[in-house]
Amino acid sequence: MATQQPPDSFFNREAFVTAADGTRCALDETDFTELNNRSNYWHSREDPSTWLCVSTVSRARNKFRDKLNRQQTIALCAQTLNITPSKLEHALDWNANYMAWHDGGSVEETHAWLPGSET
Repeated sequence: MATQQPPDSFFNREAFVTAADGTRCALDETDFTELNNRSNYWHSREDPSTWLCVSTVSRARNKFRDKLNRQQTIALCAQTLNITPSKLEHALDWNANYMAWHDGGSVEETHAWLPGSET
């Protein structure tokens, strides 16, 4: 019988990107602990919830604000979550559309980081 891994072990802890100044940027155990909560969950190792995708992008965006652009941050988060950048972008869009519908706001107001926006 196979043992089931705890969901926090699903993060790719080896994921990193290199900033323009040569700095190695990666999320750390503190980040993984903060991201691992009831609202953020995994369907499987390669299928994080949209909530986890949004939280991971938000955390990396804040942490590396002065080092990484949007494309680099998305690449880092996709690696960390074991998905492609395209799948991550889709999850961010889906979540923004859901939240706009649910809360009555606009997609622009609810999106974790709109494509084309660097800030």
